[in-house]
Amino acid sequence: MTRPDRPLRLVGEAGPVDVTGPSRAALFGAVDAAVGVLATHLTRWAALPPCWRGIPAGPDTDPATVRRAGAEARELPDPAALAAQAEALREAATQVRRQHVDTAEDLGPLWDTWAGPSADAVQKRVSALARSAHGLVGELGDTADVFEVAAATVAAAARDLAAGAAAVRPADPVGGLHPAQVDALLAAARADPSAEPRLRAWAADLEERLRVFLAAAARSRAAGREAGARVRERLAAGGGDPLRPSGPRSP
Repeated sequence: MTRPDRPLRLVGEAGPVDVTGPSRAALFGAVDAAVGVLATHLTRWAALPPCWRGIPAGPDTDPATVRRAGAEARELPDPAALAAQAEALREAATQVRRQHVDTAEDLGPLWDTWAGPSADAVQKRVSALARSAHGLVGELGDTADVFEVAAATVAAAARDLAAGAAAVRPADPVGGLHPAQVDALLAAARADPSAEPRLRAWAADLEERLRVFLAAAARSRAAGREAGARVRERLAAGGGDPLRPSGPRSP
């Protein structure tokens, strides 16, 4: 009698997933600090004569845009959680494979001694289970791959966002001026000729910090949403969504 079982494919090793970067608390703290600096100064920047600005006023110079970017940064998935899910999937695949191999070894002697219709029926059933195990191991491994790619993508996005927040340099006065000093210069701008070059330099520094932060925030937002979409697409057939908190949905 032909043995119905064949060795399952080996579960692939975890890929090179780099999830190094700031903790989520540190990342969000840096983002909040950057948002605070930019929003505070942009309210004063709007009072400058347009000819003193390096860029025109618009949506990207609105403090609400900066605050929204900071809020959206908190939607970035946790790369460590994604990597842990990938590891759990690979471990599950290994367990399925190990159980299948153990069962095949236990039943091996039986196929050499048992014959007849009942043996054929059992053999067909065991063969069907083997095919299911093969498919499950493959699905688990492929899903783990998707999670690993998502983890690496999101981790890179987090590092990029952290760099963008750091570029705002919250500890350094924008253009060498504290908000109260900017207010004083704005009030004296018409009477004090020295106010204009100082305010122009302040505006240029603010605009550069703003540009770097918003660009990094946009890239990280796009990368995080793309990674989340790929994970959800992979899990859509099973209805699972690891990026959604557990518990009852809000009404």
